[in-house]
Amino acid sequence: MGGAVAVNNFAAIRFSALGDIATTIPYLHLLDNPLIVTSKIGYELLKDEFDRFHIIDPGSWWQRFKTKKLLKDFMVIDFQNNRKSRSMTKGLHNVYNNTFLSIDEIMSAPIYKSYEKILARAGIDVKLDMSFKRKELTFIVLNMGSSPKWLSKRLPKKKWIEFSKILWDRFSLPFVLTGDKGEVEYVSDIARELVGKVENVVGKTSLQDLKKILKEAYLVVSTDSAAMHIAAVQKTPTIGLFGATNWILSRPFGPWSVAIYDKILFPDGKPFAKNKKEIGNYYEHIDLNDGLEALEKFL
Repeated sequence: MGGAVAVNNFAAIRFSALGDIATTIPYLHLLDNPLIVTSKIGYELLKDEFDRFHIIDPGSWWQRFKTKKLLKDFMVIDFQNNRKSRSMTKGLHNVYNNTFLSIDEIMSAPIYKSYEKILARAGIDVKLDMSFKRKELTFIVLNMGSSPKWLSKRLPKKKWIEFSKILWDRFSLPFVLTGDKGEVEYVSDIARELVGKVENVVGKTSLQDLKKILKEAYLVVSTDSAAMHIAAVQKTPTIGLFGATNWILSRPFGPWSVAIYDKILFPDGKPFAKNKKEIGNYYEHIDLNDGLEALEKFL
């Protein structure tokens, strides 16, 4: 593509849901001191890792218009690639996104695989640091909640009690329960019946606090959520619990992570064609031992 842009003058666009932003972290680190174009919540997540930010309200036409003027001097990596981000990049030179990939390609692999193809197309050497250092025996995070829009991601109480017994019997590590303020009552009800030592920090942490907890954990067991993705990109062994949503597209990052699902409900290993928001019996036979077995060499 044309344009006299320095190859190290990168801008990376990613806003949307917090978990989506988290999935880009390993790929953002492949760029040389990038300008991160993101939302306020994206800044809160990334501010300890990067130096340059342009914070916008993606819903503001005027802010997007001003951002477009700013981006003309950058090599732009558009990880967002939706109508709002394209309104900031249309007509600019040196813009890279996943429009060259088919929907089938994008939907048949974890979303971060498309990031690799975007960066490779931009001439960036995609060599991720996939080294792993075994974690100290600290604590295990149970992240039970989900946003109010996705109550379908929540497992029934009995499954969390079952999981706590399995984990306590195997590791004898205390549990730290995480979540936001809107999940206090829900998680507190479950916490009273868990097996083992429990610390409930739901609603008591900032985003940076949560990030630190997830990094220091020995293991994270989580619903399909931002916490799951934040843990995985920090190389914490992570078991993602799926049923209502697509574990192929949304699986957590890295070989130290795994997505598990109810193999009786999904015998062919294929998720629903479309994510389910209605609450349903998606997790009855989900087996935590499947995840522990898959992560054996990391635990």
